[in-house]
Amino acid sequence: MKRIELLLGISNIILNAGDTSTTLKKIATFLKEAVESDVCSIYLLGGANRDKLILSATEGLSDSAVGSVILGLNEGLTGLTYTEDSYTFIRNATNHKEFHFFPGINEEPYNTFIGIPLRSRDHEFGVLVFQFRRNKKNTSILRKVLKTVASQVSGLILRHYLMQSDEGEMLADDGSERIENGVPLSSGIAFGEPVMVMAKFIEKTQHHMSPEKELKAFRQAFEKTKTDLENLISKMVKSRQQIASNIFETHLMMLNDATFRNEIEQQINEKHKSASFSVRQVADKFIRRFRAINDAYLRERAQDVEDIAFRLLTHLGAVSKNTTLPENSVLFADRLTPGETASLDLEKVCSFVTEKDGVTSHTAILAKSRKIPAVTGIANILHKVESSENVIVDGYEGLVIFNPSPETIEIYKEKLASKKLPDEDKEYACRNLILSDGSKVHFYANVSSVLDSEKAELFCADGIGLVRTEIFYLTKEVKTSIEERIEDYRGILRAFSEKPVVFRLLDIGSDKKSAYEAFEDNPALGNRGVRLLLTDYREMLEYQLTALIRLNKEYGNIKIMVPFVADAKEFFQVKNIAKDIAEKEDAVLPEMGVMLEIPSLLFQLDQLKGECSFFSVGTNDLFQYVFALDRGNPKVSSLYKLDNSSFLTLLKVILDKSKELGIPVEICGEMAADSEMLTKLIDMGYRDFSVSPYAINELKYNMQKIVETQL
Repeated sequence: MKRIELLLGISNIILNAGDTSTTLKKIATFLKEAVESDVCSIYLLGGANRDKLILSATEGLSDSAVGSVILGLNEGLTGLTYTEDSYTFIRNATNHKEFHFFPGINEEPYNTFIGIPLRSRDHEFGVLVFQFRRNKKNTSILRKVLKTVASQVSGLILRHYLMQSDEGEMLADDGSERIENGVPLSSGIAFGEPVMVMAKFIEKTQHHMSPEKELKAFRQAFEKTKTDLENLISKMVKSRQQIASNIFETHLMMLNDATFRNEIEQQINEKHKSASFSVRQVADKFIRRFRAINDAYLRERAQDVEDIAFRLLTHLGAVSKNTTLPENSVLFADRLTPGETASLDLEKVCSFVTEKDGVTSHTAILAKSRKIPAVTGIANILHKVESSENVIVDGYEGLVIFNPSPETIEIYKEKLASKKLPDEDKEYACRNLILSDGSKVHFYANVSSVLDSEKAELFCADGIGLVRTEIFYLTKEVKTSIEERIEDYRGILRAFSEKPVVFRLLDIGSDKKSAYEAFEDNPALGNRGVRLLLTDYREMLEYQLTALIRLNKEYGNIKIMVPFVADAKEFFQVKNIAKDIAEKEDAVLPEMGVMLEIPSLLFQLDQLKGECSFFSVGTNDLFQYVFALDRGNPKVSSLYKLDNSSFLTLLKVILDKSKELGIPVEICGEMAADSEMLTKLIDMGYRDFSVSPYAINELKYNMQKIVETQL
């Protein structure tokens, strides 16, 4: 058989693969005939510790040998091939000192043995074996062909390992009470209905009543996705784009995997889940497995699974699905991003539960600002919630109770009653906080929506200290025009037409990404903030500046803040662009400032004198970059302590330098939302703070009590 026919034959078997054992048998049968060998066998790693080579398929030996012939990793000629990790060609094989004979499996005294390792880039997981009665010539062409064949078969074997069912991931679905321990993000107690946030759509955990309908929808989406991939492969082949063709062939191979398809259908049939949820659930499991592999190439295959899932979800109509949240929803997610929460009706959310958020993550900030109980660090979260009808979240202890019993519900009702504080006098929100030295403390609001700005007005904020403009961007399915931006921002300004409003330019990146941004391994240190605006998003930067300059011409109270500045030159670049736009618009340039959140900029503050109108200290990011602590990682949450003496010293240095330069400075972030930390900052000399609008009343109330005791 010609080389091209051999390789195409293997490709066809793999692309149309069903279950792994049947496919391996087909490969062994095909290769035995194609190579004209007397035996073709496939040995795979197995055993509890993956320390055995198990005969998994053969053509030429007895079928009873499959699964019963087991070798040590260094046993026999097959073990020799595995340990030396190289193409092995041996004549007079039965006379070789490493030859191991198994009686009763029709293993005749073959003369020639060929073994080829089955491997990925960094991992070996089996051996492909050929045996010949005659003496076979060891030609370079034969060696190249068999190595190529082994490479193709290795892809199938790898998929076999990654897509095996993991019993450790399965949970008993008996509806009994289960308690999970996590890390508290926001205090409080919530009783609610679990809702899962998965890949731009949300799903209740109740069973669907029509698995037949969901199964039909999935199978239709499956066939459409398969057709999409086949058409793409054909198109790439015709245009001779071999690399692209190989990518889509890999996608098609994964899509056709019987394990992948069967697990999705099992979710639909046995657990009565929707087709969309089932696709997302199974895909996420395989993605986690790929990303857990040390081999960088194999980790990248997780994106292949994600692409397949996205195609299936698109054909299911779920990618842009808008689901109405029920009252008292408890949102469960791997990690909640601003993009995922921006379009949700948070008035119906009573709690957040996640797997991978940190104490100053978006979830934590959002939960604390709205006084919503939140817990993170719940491993394997989506598997644990799928069989639950209701939950209790204890944000004090970091507990999540699935399917609580009536007795547990009563206990927590009593606990909630004991924790409930008396209503505070809301008049404090509109009182000026005057310290004993006669100075006034200003409370500005951090807002992400028009609703937030209305709350800020209700609680008499001194202005808006931070408009997170990226939230408006993340809620859009398509890129917006200047006019649309103006209308979005006008909603904020209606509530604050006479007080200062600081608009932060798009701070896209890190945990604030949309479908437009590329995946980064370390996004917190990646292409985000001003870096992105000055490069890939230059046009978007110009649109946003134009919108803000036009609005300032109308309102006159707008300030512009530049995010994630590491070098003073970046601020000057943005300001020069803004100057040009203001000149074209025949408008006055609004005041422009920077967010101090990257330590390198702190050594260039002198350069900003006369050019920068204000500073805003982004305490959340500044702390993480000073202490090398990922603020989104629950494993280091216990180390994230903003009252660290070194950090407080740094804040004092910033304050003193700002006074020296004559540039106003405010503290922005959740640090100031803690009454104890706020007291320390005030004692340090800070007077301007930008916090959640929902925290202003309580902060003024607590601080007024302290001031009264000092008088």
